[in-house]
Amino acid sequence: MQDNTRVKVVTAKNAGFCFGVRRAVDTVLELRSKTDKKIYTVGELIHNSIFVERLKEKNIFVVEEEDIPTLEKDKDNIVLVVRAHGIKKELVKYLEEKGFEYVNATCPYVERIHEIVDKNTRDASLCVVMGDKKHPEAVGTISYAHCDAVVCSDESELEQNLKEKLTSFEDCFVLTSQTTYNNEKYVNCQKLAKKLYTNSKIFDTICSVTEKRQNEVVQLSKECDVMLIVGGKKSSNTKKLFEIASEYCREAYLVEKADELDEDKISALCKETLLQPNAVFTVGITAGASTPDDILEEVKVRASEIIITASGETTT
Repeated sequence: MQDNTRVKVVTAKNAGFCFGVRRAVDTVLELRSKTDKKIYTVGELIHNSIFVERLKEKNIFVVEEEDIPTLEKDKDNIVLVVRAHGIKKELVKYLEEKGFEYVNATCPYVERIHEIVDKNTRDASLCVVMGDKKHPEAVGTISYAHCDAVVCSDESELEQNLKEKLTSFEDCFVLTSQTTYNNEKYVNCQKLAKKLYTNSKIFDTICSVTEKRQNEVVQLSKECDVMLIVGGKKSSNTKKLFEIASEYCREAYLVEKADELDEDKISALCKETLLQPNAVFTVGITAGASTPDDILEEVKVRASEIIITASGETTT
């Protein structure tokens, strides 16, 4: 757009596929090019429904953990791919015992947490993972604990579990987080743990990319009239970005694709803002770690078209 335009779209520098997701995607596509066997991902490879549908077009399908036994009779013609979020320790053992061929596409950052929990819970009384109880990453992580293990969603739930499950202030417990957990909330959880218990093992396990994206969306949301968060509705990191954006921007929207943009609402907000002398209407865009680049670009182009039309501006 022109430098003197009264409308602009700003895209976050850190948006779209992260390292772990890109690695998982590259792994399954390379596998497809090398084998004629049936390929199943254990759960959705990444949490983006549009991309999952694209994989189906390449004859790469999803099988849920509980349905894997139904594939056993045809296992010689099947390759399983472990999703980026990882799977439970017991399932890995099952696949190996039954002789399933599988490729591990678990994100290395997730594998690191598995190793931390496996190594540090042998003499602990409790292992706590801050995250979403139903998220496959959190479910998989607690399966590596050698003691009682729970997933807590927030600070209050953490405090409740510590008081209920630990009998002494000197009891050893391990605290980790889902890689996509809210960084600010995790800092508060760490402070609480250190305050209440002297013998705690606390690990910084939020992915560095996640932390960087969350910090970036805070700053961007403060500067924009509208924030668009692009990603799958089931994506944990996408939902966290939306929650943060909603705190700092008056209008934040979570969309999976361009045609979900509310054209009337955005146009009305644009026109309202531009009634003020010298005002500039700014749309900020970021995307979850499971969002393909082309979908992000489509949202950016559509958002630009909407506000240019609403403002009557032209582009160079």
